[in-house]
Amino acid sequence: MENNRTRRILIIDDDVFIIRLMSLILTKSEYEIISASSGKEAIVILAEQPVDMIIADLMMPEMDGLAFLHWLRQEATLSTPTLILTAMATPDTEKQVMAAGATALLYKPIKVSDLLTKIKQLEQLI
Repeated sequence: MENNRTRRILIIDDDVFIIRLMSLILTKSEYEIISASSGKEAIVILAEQPVDMIIADLMMPEMDGLAFLHWLRQEATLSTPTLILTAMATPDTEKQVMAAGATALLYKPIKVSDLLTKIKQLEQLI
């Protein structure tokens, strides 16, 4: 990694189990993890500290992944690589998510190998 600096990833998901599991996996791969249980909480975190990458669930209460992406790209004007996770595999899901500003998309259930591969691809954009 550039300058041997640990990459900081923000995980946004309303499912505590998903956050814990992904944190465990990514910490073992030497990433620093910050987590938020909602898009609104993530906005507060991003105002206080920069992150290198964001992983966000699409379906969340209060502020879903699309609304968060809109805020991230339009209001905050941040270009942070963002991976959206969803179990909603409809024909329009990928179009909507990518049009909203996602960098990448993975469908649940997610394989650990697919997650790590996608994160390595996104690291090239940092």
